Amino acid sequence: MKKINNEEILDRIYDLADSAGMRINDFMTKLEEDYGEKLPDLDGLPVEIAEELAGARVAKKEQKKQERIKQSEADAEEEIKKFREIFPDVAAEDIPDEVWEEVAKGTSLSAAYALYKISEENLNKYAEDVNNRNSRRGAKAVSDGSTEPVFTKELVEKMSDKDVKSNYKGILNAMKNWRFN
Repeated sequence: MKKINNEEILDRIYDLADSAGMRINDFMTKLEEDYGEKLPDLDGLPVEIAEELAGARVAKKEQKKQERIKQSEADAEEEIKKFREIFPDVAAEDIPDEVWEEVAKGTSLSAAYALYKISEENLNKYAEDVNNRNSRRGAKAVSDGSTEPVFTKELVEKMSDKDVKSNYKGILNAMKNWRFN
């Protein structure tokens, strides 16, 4: 049988945890609960000593479990503290579900939220770029005429031929409103 190194063991454990849909810490805890610290063979020992050893092992196991819980809680509090330092204006209820899903997979809350915000900004920028491109391609706005100069009959009569020629369209539009006696 081929001897495997620690890196290969670690890779395989991560793969097993991933295929079980668990974070590595949870997977290791489950392994310890299922296969860790089996009671030694107590044959030949007095019953009182065997029971005391068994009780000590159970107590030790429970103590380790409590230490892991305390450490997990301390880690969570530290992560929340870091998050509040980085994102002081964000309340827990404002954090979207997709961020919590990433946290459940093992990503830190701060990193997951930062990635979410970057992704959201990129999507908004992309949408804005598409909207700008589409608006440039779309129909031009129709003027209501308020920005065009008003050409009165008297003003046109005083214009040079060159001015009449350069403002011909505007003059034709203005003529619709003239009164001819």
